[in-house]
Amino acid sequence: MSNFLDQLIMEDVAKHCPQQFMQYHKCISNNHDDPSQCSYRRNDLSKCIHDKVPSVQRVMTHCQDIMKKYETCIRDNMASRTINENCLGMLAELRECAESQLQKDGIRPINEMFVYKDDKK
Repeated sequence: MSNFLDQLIMEDVAKHCPQQFMQYHKCISNNHDDPSQCSYRRNDLSKCIHDKVPSVQRVMTHCQDIMKKYETCIRDNMASRTINENCLGMLAELRECAESQLQKDGIRPINEMFVYKDDKK
């Protein structure tokens, strides 16, 4: 199901933030030796995602407590480089919450395409 979630969010980002999405990926492609050159593009994309991407907004609204715990875990474990050991469980919980929320909204995969419950097919 994680592939479904990843693909849905990527498609939603590309649909709602196409310019920022393309500029960021083009910058990364042109600066693969030093991706830090693209931080301003990453920030533009992040702002657009936060403001305009419905799937991300739903997840942020309904999974915010888990997301805050995960972000805190990352900050607390970054210096000691123990994020994988201490935070992967929270990441799995966050993914589960996100997938559950999108399913509740009636979004489901069909042959690599996404159908919303109100679509007539």
